[in-house]
Amino acid sequence: MAVALEELYAEIETKYMVKLRTESCFQKVIEWMHVVEEIEFVKLLHGNELIFNSGLLYVSTEWIMKYIEELDRAGAGGLIISLREKQEFPPEVLDYANKLRFPLFQARWDTPYVDIMRLFANVLLKNEQKETNLITALKNAIYYPANEEAYLNHFERHGFYRNMYYTMVLVSCHAYSTEKENPILKQLERKLMYSRYRTVVYEKQGILFVLVADEKLEEIQEAFEELCRRDENIYVGIGTRVHRLQDIHESFEHALSAYQLTKTAIDTNILSYDKLGIYKILSNIKEPDIGEGFIQETLGALLTYDADNGTDYLHILQVFFEKECSILHASQALYCHKNTMAYKINKVREILGYDPLLNENRTRIMISLYLLKMRQ
Repeated sequence: MAVALEELYAEIETKYMVKLRTESCFQKVIEWMHVVEEIEFVKLLHGNELIFNSGLLYVSTEWIMKYIEELDRAGAGGLIISLREKQEFPPEVLDYANKLRFPLFQARWDTPYVDIMRLFANVLLKNEQKETNLITALKNAIYYPANEEAYLNHFERHGFYRNMYYTMVLVSCHAYSTEKENPILKQLERKLMYSRYRTVVYEKQGILFVLVADEKLEEIQEAFEELCRRDENIYVGIGTRVHRLQDIHESFEHALSAYQLTKTAIDTNILSYDKLGIYKILSNIKEPDIGEGFIQETLGALLTYDADNGTDYLHILQVFFEKECSILHASQALYCHKNTMAYKINKVREILGYDPLLNENRTRIMISLYLLKMRQ
């Protein structure tokens, strides 16, 4: 249960004498609110709370600076504090709050905090119900697409309409998992849920399922590429862009294929289904036995020989193909003489029982190598 601070402020800006004094709300997300009068109790906060203060203890610039510092350290989402008549925040206080990107609000001495907190509680509870409805709708759209009654009305009631474009994205960062939680994943979930994009986000088994509405695929890719550049432990799979709520399941299946390939065949932490190339075809093979049978038919003899003799001819063949079947370039990559490399390729030809350089055989071998990467 959470809501953007900007949204909460919009609810009271014209109704009560509460004024934002910092440059912005800094995209803060609020999960609840508390009254905290004394600095020593700030350490009891859990984070992302909006704090109310009567202003009774605000008697010096040093006190308010220390109070803001401790609130920021505790992860509070902002402060509303009452000021006496004609009292204002000194410039250094506002500068400090802006430097910390900590939202600071000024209220009047007689501002009815009880009414504001009741209003905010209603907003938070309504937002929680909205999030629950949308998450349920997304799950139904993914797993039960034929049952349109289970998701269409919920989506449209909350502004996700049938004539919009939709893209599914899968995100994980398992490197940060602990026995109790994954704090980085929680931060990502909150960031994606309250970003500038219209999204529905939920977590399942350490993976974030993200539905992005009405955004160009290129912009989605750029946003997540930036995220992955900042942290190589974040993995992202981006699905296709569909133009019907009923096709969200297709975008999800494609996002899942791309996401799985980031962890196996392709050495990158972000993939878009539209850029998978031949993997797009291979990932759609629904029967695992088909791919396994093809590998055995094409490379089975080499796999068996390596297993029985402790050799690495499969790796040699793979490097050879990665270097466009060039003896010279493959020998340089493997740090051996070109004559040695030529001997090894002849040995591969002998073990396989066919010429790997014939066009049809090259195609079969390349596909098998791709399938092996996917199987890892």
